Amino acid sequence: MTPLNRVNDARHAAQIAGRFHDLQGLRQAVAGVGLLLLFGLEMTFPLSSADIRTAGLAVELWELALLVAGIALTVGGFLWVTAWYRRHYGEVERTRNQKRLGKIVGFGGAVAFLVAFEIDSSAQNYGQTLHVNLMDFTLALWIVAYWSYLGRPHWHYLVIAAIGFTLGIASISGIPPATFAWHLREATLYIAVASIVGGAIDHMILARSLSPSESPVGLEP
Repeated sequence: MTPLNRVNDARHAAQIAGRFHDLQGLRQAVAGVGLLLLFGLEMTFPLSSADIRTAGLAVELWELALLVAGIALTVGGFLWVTAWYRRHYGEVERTRNQKRLGKIVGFGGAVAFLVAFEIDSSAQNYGQTLHVNLMDFTLALWIVAYWSYLGRPHWHYLVIAAIGFTLGIASISGIPPATFAWHLREATLYIAVASIVGGAIDHMILARSLSPSESPVGLEP
């Protein structure tokens, strides 16, 4: 192996170690499956307060019970997959800077989505409708920020973000209907599929870089 190859391998190993937690994509995919279950609830049950009251208490209780069950299954699956990664690949201690950047990206994405959610919801309350799906736009922007955080080689997130921008604009055509309920359903489905696809690709990147038969990356004391 030439010195240049050794340097490139060392850089690649450092990059994988630096994003070891983030590349555990099956955890992300499990969250995406949970969002698919949520999308199923959004398609089956009413979303507005007025529609829920019209449907009756029994429907509201069923919706709540299924939501709690879905959250429990998702959290259980997430914890199981996290333990599986630890058994197969070990653990890497993240630096303080990595933890801070991860929190900023996660918190920023949550705030951006909630702002878009409130704007769309408020427009509906005032009898108006946004012709573009603002939630899809903010989710796509967050994915771009996440790509920047992960590093440029993870170009598949740019493709996923481009799809989000396209879906947000497609709402202008009325497919799906430009209403808050459909905007929320579309945003839930979009981030669910994006999480599953992006997570699966991230897992393949990690699996190809680290073989389970080799020594773990590193184990926290």
